[in-house]
Amino acid sequence: MKRYYLGVDWSDEFHQVWASDPEGKKVIEKKVLENVDGLSEFGRWLDESRAQGMELWAAIEKPAGRIVDFLLDHGVVVYPVNPKALDRVRDRFRMSQSKSDSFDAYVLAEFVRTDHAHLRALEPSSEQAQELKLLTRDHHRLVRHKTRIHNLLDRTLKEYYPRPLEVFADLESKIALDFLTQYPTPEALSNLNRRQWNRFAKRDHHLGEARCKELWDKLNQPQLGIPPHVVRAKAQLLVVLVAQLRSLSQAVESYSERVQSFFASMPASELLHSLPGGKSGTILPMLWAELGDAKSRWQSFRHLQAEAGGVPVTKSSGKSHVVLFRYACNKLLRYASYWFSFVSLNRSEWANKYYRDQRARGKSHHQALRALAAKWLKIIFVMWRDHKPYDENYHLADIARQVIRQAA
Repeated sequence: MKRYYLGVDWSDEFHQVWASDPEGKKVIEKKVLENVDGLSEFGRWLDESRAQGMELWAAIEKPAGRIVDFLLDHGVVVYPVNPKALDRVRDRFRMSQSKSDSFDAYVLAEFVRTDHAHLRALEPSSEQAQELKLLTRDHHRLVRHKTRIHNLLDRTLKEYYPRPLEVFADLESKIALDFLTQYPTPEALSNLNRRQWNRFAKRDHHLGEARCKELWDKLNQPQLGIPPHVVRAKAQLLVVLVAQLRSLSQAVESYSERVQSFFASMPASELLHSLPGGKSGTILPMLWAELGDAKSRWQSFRHLQAEAGGVPVTKSSGKSHVVLFRYACNKLLRYASYWFSFVSLNRSEWANKYYRDQRARGKSHHQALRALAAKWLKIIFVMWRDHKPYDENYHLADIARQVIRQAA
């Protein structure tokens, strides 16, 4: 099979890419921005090359991360290279390629071309783990899309018909969506009588007498007049948004059930069931999906923490020393670990204490949760590596030991 050898010199903002053919001749040299447009364009080139029968081997100085996931997702065989090993061979190629921004990418490409027998390809996750990852990522996309439609519906109602927002606490509830479908304008609401409302609320949505009267009183509060042309235009949009929100709500619920049932069929689910809140929801399946099940994937818990954005970026220059939030990371891993940490506050005694200690030290709510997420990722990494269930009592005892040491 024909083959291209890729060197990927990665960074937080962009990736320098060099590709060589089997004879060492340059195929491409490009700068790939770490954003949707940059990665999409690079992904198309990878897919087109594979469609032409090319096998793609890539060397990169990291064993995990979003760019590594990206390469694996596009069928690239990835060879992680130890930076010290690359330092030892850099001079070998310096005469054949003048120093440029692409030099390290060129060295990586040549290194995997000439020395691949001494490298170990990154083991991809199992097909089952990859399917879980696809399911959880698609579920997350649907949730985000539903949120966008929900917010647009909220803004639309505020522009011409705010009363339903005052009456229904949840726009995604069946009663709210049914009401907006049947009464999409202030005029339609003004024509609604008490008998029709009782039939709608009691018979169709099973509200009690007291709740039915409470909502009716809210519906009959005076309304500000809105120009007819505004109402006509916005009511047209409302009909579309309500239909989309109803469909997306059903899709999200269906996907959530699928994610949970699929994850329950995996051996790893028994491990995660031992975690606080581990027996329900899609957060832990998402977190586990981002870990994968390839044992060569994560070298240490620190790699995992950095990939989740839990390790800040430190920039030093002369007397300047700045610590910055890490934006370049696996956003889903960060999202899942953050929200799992939030859920754990009411379900884990040690987690709640750790969070309160962080707040007492002056950390904000979000900073304290990120610090707690880093702790949880260390625990989950050990569970993932050793296949050991979580033990709350062990961590409570560990806290007690720390208190004793501090008091001594």
